[in-house]
Amino acid sequence: MLQQTFKEILKLFTTPTGHWILLGLGCIVILAIVYHRWRQIPSLTVQIIQDDTWFINRDDNNKLAIVISLHLINKSGAPIQINRCKLSGYTPKSPPERLFLEGYDKTIELPYPEYDSFSEIVGKSENINSAYVINPYTEQRMWAYFESGIVTLTNMLRTPIVLKDVKRKRKSQQVAVPRNMEQIQLYREAATRW
Repeated sequence: MLQQTFKEILKLFTTPTGHWILLGLGCIVILAIVYHRWRQIPSLTVQIIQDDTWFINRDDNNKLAIVISLHLINKSGAPIQINRCKLSGYTPKSPPERLFLEGYDKTIELPYPEYDSFSEIVGKSENINSAYVINPYTEQRMWAYFESGIVTLTNMLRTPIVLKDVKRKRKSQQVAVPRNMEQIQLYREAATRW
């Protein structure tokens, strides 16, 4: 049955109608590739800064606090203006002034990265068209704070981050976000007390 169906399909492709079907499918694939490349920001390179990328379970609101740090490289002669940054559908939020981890007998304050915060530059601006500008032929570091309603028991999140510029072009990168080592240490200490 399967061989007969396969032979019928091969016969179809040897006819003029089959040639047109193959030509149409080829054109659709080529147009999809061209459209995908047209939507990309070609001169932007995005790298994850692993040392400053982490998440924690927040005890005060039962959400995940996620900090993503990016190393952005503009290889073109024109500035790139990024006005949107999404992590798996979530938009950046203004980070709380301080993040604390509560342990059994101690409290640890988590420091934020020292470089530019995406939400503070773009989110707090009065201008709707404000953007994070990456100057020509420069490298810049940026971080963004996200909150997610999911609660995870794993020590690693894998999700895409998508940057969009003012021309609606995009750059996406897969991110592996580890749990903050301070929180892992607190969980280990709590487990030894039980």
